[in-house]
Amino acid sequence: MTNDIDFEEENIFIEQAEYIDETAFLKWSTEQPDENTIIRKLSQGGAKLITGPRGCGKTTLMLKTFHKLRADSKATSLPIYVNFKTSLQLEPLYKEGNVNAIFWFKQWLLFKVYQGLFHILKEVKKTPLSALKFDKEFIDRVINQLELGRINKLIDEEDYLLTISSLEEDIKKVLLSLGKTRCVLLLDDAAHAFSPEQQRDFFDFFRQIKSRIISPKAAIYPGVTIYSASFHVGHDAEEIDVWIKPDSPNYLDFMFEVLERRLPNEVYKALLANEPLLQLVCYAAFGIPRALLNMTRSFYKKKSASNTGEFEVNFSRARASQAIKSSFDNTFSVYSSLRIQLPIYEHFILIGEQLFNAMINKAKEYNKNNDVNTQSISIGIKYPLPAEMLKVLGFFQYVGILLPKGKINMGNAGIYEIYVIHYAALILRNVLFGKSAVSTTDLSKALREYSPRHYPKITANSLIGTDDLLSVFKLALPPCQQCGTPRINEHAKFCANCGVILKTGSIFGEIVKHDIEKLRLTKTRVQTIKKNSHIRTIKDILMDHENRELRGIPGIGDIRAKRIRSLAEEYIS
Repeated sequence: MTNDIDFEEENIFIEQAEYIDETAFLKWSTEQPDENTIIRKLSQGGAKLITGPRGCGKTTLMLKTFHKLRADSKATSLPIYVNFKTSLQLEPLYKEGNVNAIFWFKQWLLFKVYQGLFHILKEVKKTPLSALKFDKEFIDRVINQLELGRINKLIDEEDYLLTISSLEEDIKKVLLSLGKTRCVLLLDDAAHAFSPEQQRDFFDFFRQIKSRIISPKAAIYPGVTIYSASFHVGHDAEEIDVWIKPDSPNYLDFMFEVLERRLPNEVYKALLANEPLLQLVCYAAFGIPRALLNMTRSFYKKKSASNTGEFEVNFSRARASQAIKSSFDNTFSVYSSLRIQLPIYEHFILIGEQLFNAMINKAKEYNKNNDVNTQSISIGIKYPLPAEMLKVLGFFQYVGILLPKGKINMGNAGIYEIYVIHYAALILRNVLFGKSAVSTTDLSKALREYSPRHYPKITANSLIGTDDLLSVFKLALPPCQQCGTPRINEHAKFCANCGVILKTGSIFGEIVKHDIEKLRLTKTRVQTIKKNSHIRTIKDILMDHENRELRGIPGIGDIRAKRIRSLAEEYIS
């Protein structure tokens, strides 16, 4: 989505569930195929990890669990929802050599949970107990100081210290007062917004906070999540995949329902009149409701400002192709932006772009001259795959452009790992049938009725184009900041030449230097902000306490200021 969001009139196109008010959220939310099972697991005891690419609905499932438990007076679990989207603001503590970085980060985690505790008390209209260790104002102030990096303002306050045991004691008091037996911690945007160091410390915290009365659940991401040495998936927590697979039998029904709930009835009927094309657009979303909503936004507009009940719909093959291209370009740009978030893997990410193109070409060549029932939407890579290539494939899964389908044993031919390619890329690059002149009906049918038995079988080396993987997959290690000598390896603590302690630049520090024009705002909006305020960078928005400067800009009220801030928070997450 490239245009500034008209927040007051276009609420239906707010993609991220945490920014939708509860009434609209419950009205528009569509039940995904495995939703009841997932919510039941999130509501019960035990540690759980829900995984899937960006935009697949992890936050929606967590919020549905939160609202369900909060509204059920007979539920024995008390939900606490916490979003860690702003965690990267604490990352500079690790990079500046603060010996207490881990301590302060874990304090922030605990205070964020405490903040969530006050939120649920407000939701259930329960007055906070006077016996609780802290009040809400103090909690909010400490979180604000930590996110601004003002540690010096907290050091002298000896009474602020929060421990897991003291938090658990206060949660226990709240549970007793409400007649509940368990607290379900719904920890959103975990192991994604965090830096690698923070991720490891988070999973230590996750293990430690799990208890008889506290059941933590966290949203994680394939390909980029880094666990601590003591954390083991399957043993310490059950992993639940929530990605809605585009090749599942009820996929189209779900996507159609998403549109029916979100769109004006007149618009939905107009789109449904060209059902094969609408199916193609749904397939191009590749299981990501957020992508589908972004594409749909370009198909209609109001006829006039005064007549809000009539719409002008333009749903042609050309318009759909344009929307699919824009959506996929946005998705792939998230992959490319990993060079900023994970600078050490810059070469991996650049090679990954070539790797993806090679997959596309292999599938396209395979599909030439095959009929509609033998088209391939996937590739098989011979097992075992090199660790370097698995890292890149993990990045692909994180952004949602490659879907792993497991291994297939071909007997004497060996074992192959199967990966389904993003349907939008198949459509845009004429992979199906190996040609461009293909009807909408045939494209949709090929995606709907494909056989998993048909796919090109290749090796990792043939995809990469060389047997010398070390020369291709090189870590982008920063040189010594004093003498410029290259680092020996990623774990080096001291320079091999001058002996100085090696430092690594702050990812957060680099990201927040970016101009606000990087946000999804129109040029006019950016110019208005710059003309009427001192705001120039992402950091300026994050440092704008309570959005005071934003709210002083003509045309920006409280609601729009909050949404602009949410765009800045999303940008660094």
